[in-house]
Amino acid sequence: MRKILFILALAAVIPVTAQVDAFEQFRRQQAAQFNQFKDDQQAEFDKFRKRVNEEYAEFMRRAWQEFPAYEAEEPKEEPTVEPVVYEGPTEEPTPAPAEPTEEPVVKEDISSLDVPKQGLEPAPVPIAVKPIVIVLPEPTPAPEPIAPVQPKEEPYKKVSVGYYGALVTIGFPQNDNLKLKGADENSIADAWQALSDSKYDITVKTALDARKGNALCDWAYMDLLRQACEKQYGKSNEATLAQAFLMVQSGYRIRLGNNNGKLQLLVASVYDIYGYKYFVLDGTKFYIVSGDKNTKMHICESKYGKEKSLSMQIAQLPKFTSDPTQKRTLSSKKGITAATSVNKNLIDFFNTYPQACYKGDYTTRWAAYANTPLDKSIKSSLYPSLQKAIAGAPERQQVELILNWVQTAFTYKVDDDVWGHDRAFFAQETLYYPYCDCEDRAILFSRLVRDLVGLDVVLLYYPGHLAAAVGFNNDERGDYLTYKNRKYVVCDPTYINAGVGRTMPGMNNQEAQVIALK
Repeated sequence: MRKILFILALAAVIPVTAQVDAFEQFRRQQAAQFNQFKDDQQAEFDKFRKRVNEEYAEFMRRAWQEFPAYEAEEPKEEPTVEPVVYEGPTEEPTPAPAEPTEEPVVKEDISSLDVPKQGLEPAPVPIAVKPIVIVLPEPTPAPEPIAPVQPKEEPYKKVSVGYYGALVTIGFPQNDNLKLKGADENSIADAWQALSDSKYDITVKTALDARKGNALCDWAYMDLLRQACEKQYGKSNEATLAQAFLMVQSGYRIRLGNNNGKLQLLVASVYDIYGYKYFVLDGTKFYIVSGDKNTKMHICESKYGKEKSLSMQIAQLPKFTSDPTQKRTLSSKKGITAATSVNKNLIDFFNTYPQACYKGDYTTRWAAYANTPLDKSIKSSLYPSLQKAIAGAPERQQVELILNWVQTAFTYKVDDDVWGHDRAFFAQETLYYPYCDCEDRAILFSRLVRDLVGLDVVLLYYPGHLAAAVGFNNDERGDYLTYKNRKYVVCDPTYINAGVGRTMPGMNNQEAQVIALK
């Protein structure tokens, strides 16, 4: 009987086992076909990259044309507007809040801009004017590489760079023998072809991984590549050529220049970068990012089809290692006290970040600063205190409290006295440095109101002065501007003790330029 039961059980298992084996065989076939498809596709990508790089190298063999350099541009110098202390009627008291439970500038032709007379009562008849409204181009994702890169699995040399507290590693071939025979066109083209060898795929892949993994903006990525290549090759023509190669493979619009035998990296930017000489090629400015001061240079105009210019907007902060500074306590006249520390690595990075504008309009630089987010560490330390202070209050009073905090918790001093030249701050720089001016306050105020109150804010530029205006959900009283059929009430972080809706004396809202923010 037992023997019969065993035979029956075995007979039942055999079909199931056969089905499992058939399924496993099918799964393996599908996986093999998919892997073969990936291998074939990667082979096509590799073939495409190889062909494009060979064409690029052949173009480099032609005589490089000489171009004159243009002098570096600097921010416009303007008369300094000193802060004014409001001495008018006492503002309506703010009720104590309830305890908490927890790439081209678009110059829009606005049909009308309503500007009331100065004071807190809206004008009965708005004055119609046509202002210039500055709108920055939308931040764009990082460029795409020429083609996806999948290096062979083999040992490679790891070159690590300490980059603002982060240890970033780029891979180079173990048998890296990059060497320029000379600085002539053929020698440079030969070296470019050598870099195009598949053994440098690991360098391209690890560079792109470092850009993504550390959330590097375009300027930071370019600087990281410079440091990594200089560590591998020293400060040499080989390092410049390798950096240029990696920038090209990553999708950036660059050119190579030759200054009496010294190679120079020239970078196209969406913005006009202050402080760097540049060349104009095909109507585009290419900047000498090394800071070379020569007046002319021989340049290779070889290009790729989908190359992308550098963006100076920082849509996401780089992921640098946290190096918190000592906490700074900031108290306002209306009794708000908040303490915060900032990441010193980010401050050091911002200190090297060049100022830039768009299409020659220097006011656009302020929008780029104001649109840059605050570091998460600042939000976790500063925001809870500010949120507690404004919780439960109506919108206007929330903005009043933030406005007064920015007006009275910071010490005003003009840039010339501190830096010797004009310099705008990112919002976290204002929280770090002991002094700030009107543009720094307006940028910080706009960031806080957008983050903490959730209201739209625009910057207002008067000759020599920068303020802000807030788009309330309710019809609030005070001086205001109408932008895109919405009322924006003036808020001036440098008009000390003045409330929402008051314009600093001497500022004419009919002449104000609206700078839109994201």
